Amino acid sequence: MAKPYIPKIARRWVTVGVVVRPFGMRGELKVRLETDFPERFQPGARLYWWLPPAPAPPETEQPAPPSRPKKPPRTTKPQECYVKTVRTHGNYLVLTLEGIETREQAERLRGAWLLIPPEERMPLEEGQYYIDDLIGMEVFTETGERVGKLKHVRHGAAYDFFDIGAYSIPAVEEYILEVDVPNKRMVVRLPEFE
Repeated sequence: MAKPYIPKIARRWVTVGVVVRPFGMRGELKVRLETDFPERFQPGARLYWWLPPAPAPPETEQPAPPSRPKKPPRTTKPQECYVKTVRTHGNYLVLTLEGIETREQAERLRGAWLLIPPEERMPLEEGQYYIDDLIGMEVFTETGERVGKLKHVRHGAAYDFFDIGAYSIPAVEEYILEVDVPNKRMVVRLPEFE
C-alpha cells in the first residue's frame, strides 16, 4: 500500500493533535492527542490547523492515462488559531477554537491536523529525544564502522527499537552509547545474537 502524500509544508511542522469530528452543536471539536504534553492545549494556546488533501475518488474506467502523471492536489498553508476552552473526554480532548462557534464551522475542520512549529516543542530531559530528531541519523559502532541510517522507530512493550539497516537495536543505554542531535550522528553497540 502506498504511503499517503504529505506536502512539504506539513512535514516542516509538528503534529500535536488531530480533529476526529465535531462534538455537540456549539463548535466543539473532539481531538485525538498526538503529543505527550496535553498541557499544550491550555486556553489561549496558539496552534495551527491544516487540512490534508482529500483522497482521490476510486478509479473508474477512464481513457488512456496522460503522458505525464498528475501532481498531488495542493493544500492551503497551516492557519493560525487559538484554544478557547478545553476539557478531557476519555482519551480525547474536547476543545473550542476562537472563531469556531457552530457545528457547521467545526465540521469543516474534521480531519484537520493541529500543528506547532518545531521551535515551539516542549524541552525534554537529558537523554530524551524527539523521534523526528533521530530519524535519518548516521549510525556508527564504537569502533567507527558505519551501520546505516536510522530509518524507523518501533514501539515495543518495554522499550522502543531503532531500525538501522539490517539491525533492530533496543533503545536502551546498554546499546545506544551516544546521540548527537545537532550533527545527526549516533554511536551504538550492536546486540549479540546467540
